[in-house]
Amino acid sequence: MRLLFILLLLLGQPLWAQSAFSDGAREALAQGVAQFQQGNLGQARESFQLAAELGVQSPSLHYNLGVVCYRLEDYSAARQWFSHLLDSDDRALAAYNLGLVALADDRPGEARGWFEESLAASPPETVQRLAEQQVAQLDGLALPRAGRRIDAYGYLSLGVGYDSNLSATPEDSASNQGSALGEVIAAGSVDYAMDAVRWLSLDLIAFARRYAEDGDYNQQLLQARFGVMRAWGRWAVGVRPVVSRSWLDGESLETRWGAELLARSAECLPSEDLRCDLAFALEEVEGGGGYQAYDGQWYQLTAGLGYPFGDLDLTGKYRLELNNRQDLNLPERFISVSPTRHQLLLEANYHLSPRLALAGELSVRHNRYGKPHRWVESGTLVERRREDILTGVGLMAEYVLTGRWLLRPQWFFRHQQSELNEYDYRRHTLLLSLEGIF
Repeated sequence: MRLLFILLLLLGQPLWAQSAFSDGAREALAQGVAQFQQGNLGQARESFQLAAELGVQSPSLHYNLGVVCYRLEDYSAARQWFSHLLDSDDRALAAYNLGLVALADDRPGEARGWFEESLAASPPETVQRLAEQQVAQLDGLALPRAGRRIDAYGYLSLGVGYDSNLSATPEDSASNQGSALGEVIAAGSVDYAMDAVRWLSLDLIAFARRYAEDGDYNQQLLQARFGVMRAWGRWAVGVRPVVSRSWLDGESLETRWGAELLARSAECLPSEDLRCDLAFALEEVEGGGGYQAYDGQWYQLTAGLGYPFGDLDLTGKYRLELNNRQDLNLPERFISVSPTRHQLLLEANYHLSPRLALAGELSVRHNRYGKPHRWVESGTLVERRREDILTGVGLMAEYVLTGRWLLRPQWFFRHQQSELNEYDYRRHTLLLSLEGIF
């Protein structure tokens, strides 16, 4: 979601008391204004930030930085710079632009609050008219479209790292072998607005991971989702057919096709800033050659809540997954691949500065397999039901390089305890990825 208009009333105006600034600060300011006028937004941002580091702390500079960060789609940074103006004479203008930032960042409840605050601050006539239009639009549609018929973006991630304990799938027994790895993730999304309340969406995802030490664990995934969405009051609801295929060491692992029903709201009662997500997916699964035990059906229910506390954003999710697979049935061994899973996930994101954000996650998942595993041990038939508890913790950081690119170091630790010892494992994964949005 992107808005087409942001007030630039202060950009390029003289900065106050420039005589008090050093020659380097004045030069950085002049370069920032010239670079913005030439359309070099990334360079303009760097020049304005250099001026701030050289001691310039004025409302005009803060506003200019807010505008540049907004144009670069760095909404967290734009929010921080505009917020510096809330205690100035330009409070109404700052509140209006903070509303635009919140809209662009899919926070309509927060946006409405800023527009109302702008109106309460006795704004100039132009700002008042624009704020009133935004409030009226939000009252009529909880999830406003940006006014464009087509909205598209792309995502690319290039990563390198290390995995301490390779496994063919997260549920398989671990190898107790580590390896360096490289991975690529590419995704694209296109939304087409049919009218003010209905739109079509297409998402494509491609993933590949290769291990330096053992190619048997190399993984690939392709997925396509086509959605029909509709705004319904404060909610967006829709249905999304899904087709995906995954490979292990170049051989087909699973092919899935099905549909997902979903509903989401950025203004979930009792609080307008509370985000809600609901989704139910059902898919038919066809295992590849050698993986016919995975044939069957897969069902998943997901419910999530999110809430911002200033620069801290918290998200919680519960996921229920049911599997009805064929299972692996051999003369002397039976292995169930049909678990029922319950998972809780908590995520926290905190912005330390316009360029740096920290995040963490905690998760716990309980697996209980549908039928007892059976195998022959010392001539005796043994039956035991598999039941696992998987706990996880993750830490990551995001450092913004430009308006479109960032670096993300990540560390994940997973520990699974199982009733069947062969499925116990501990696993550390380190990743450093370069990510871009287009």
